[in-house]
Amino acid sequence: MNAAVFSQQFVNGLALGSIYAMIAVGLAMIYGVLRVLHIAHAGVYTAGAYLGLYFFNLTGSFPFAVLAAMVCAGFIGVLIERFIYRPMLPKPRIVALIASIGLFICMSDLFRIIAGPHQLAFDVPSIAGRITIAGITVSGADFLILGGTIVIFGSLWFLMQHTQLGFAIRAAAQDIETAKVMGIDVNWSVASVFFIGSAIAAFGGIMVGVLYNAVYTSMGDIVGYKGLALIVIGGFGSMTGAVAAAFILGFAETALTTYSDVPLSRDGIAMLMLVILILFRPQGLLGKE
Repeated sequence: MNAAVFSQQFVNGLALGSIYAMIAVGLAMIYGVLRVLHIAHAGVYTAGAYLGLYFFNLTGSFPFAVLAAMVCAGFIGVLIERFIYRPMLPKPRIVALIASIGLFICMSDLFRIIAGPHQLAFDVPSIAGRITIAGITVSGADFLILGGTIVIFGSLWFLMQHTQLGFAIRAAAQDIETAKVMGIDVNWSVASVFFIGSAIAAFGGIMVGVLYNAVYTSMGDIVGYKGLALIVIGGFGSMTGAVAAAFILGFAETALTTYSDVPLSRDGIAMLMLVILILFRPQGLLGKE
């Protein structure tokens, strides 16, 4: 096995796993608190890519475009929670799931109406270069994905473990009714979860748009399905499990498509991993029995 090729594929798998992790962590957070499968999260991911492209074309500043898109996507998530999910929480969970699917379909059609049905180029010249180190080629987008992942998940860990908001979120995830009795503002905690998860998803959407130089209405479809698979593989509601599953999937897809003759696409590999895990460990990697 060529060491340079292996190192290159390792970097590719790391970047791919980072993108999946940005989707999966938000889904896991939301499910952990509300026990709702947030299908429309994939629509927020796509909205983040479109918003990033819009702000970049408007200002020419990529850092500003990323921050503005993440903030806007965060507020979109808060609005979804407030006006879609919160009124449905007393109802059976299937009601919120159906509403989420319908919202995702509506968002896709809305993107098509506003931005058109064709792909839009997301070309950022400042990060278009590539650097080769010891035979490993890393693009500017890869650097941003990996660096952004480290910063985002480091900040998220600190928030959840060392702040009052993080304590409130963990308490709500443990038992939302008990958290209310203890005086925790559960509505604020849930809204914060949606804001944070949606902002992270928007960052992932922007990075994918830049990496492939394409933003289009259906870019969240496959990512959304994989995100659901990842929170199942990781263990429902487990952020750590979802992130671990995301990187496992990223490396598995990269390795199997590079070093084997498996007659499956990347998407097929993800679904195969889901089926195998459900058969042998239905509670997920870090889920409880």
